[in-house]
Amino acid sequence: MRDSAADTREDVVRTRGVQDLEAGVFTKLIFWRAKRRYGHVPLSTRIRANDSKLLALAELMSKYTSARGTVPPKLKELVQLKVAAIVGCPL
Repeated sequence: MRDSAADTREDVVRTRGVQDLEAGVFTKLIFWRAKRRYGHVPLSTRIRANDSKLLALAELMSKYTSARGTVPPKLKELVQLKVAAIVGCPL
């Protein structure tokens, strides 16, 4: 029997992300960009790297959502964090 309290822990990892030594050339490029932007590679990026097509599409989406426009880039990042918090995103 599983303990239901153990299932609700925050430290439970559902899937394993790609590590630096396992990454291919394209993935390493994405990791380098993430490190430059955030100071580290977010777990969500490492998890997306399990599927190279998903990683490429996520980077493309990120490129378009962070494109210069009427909203400053820092404000866009704050809005993304707030929305993730509101919807209960674990990543």
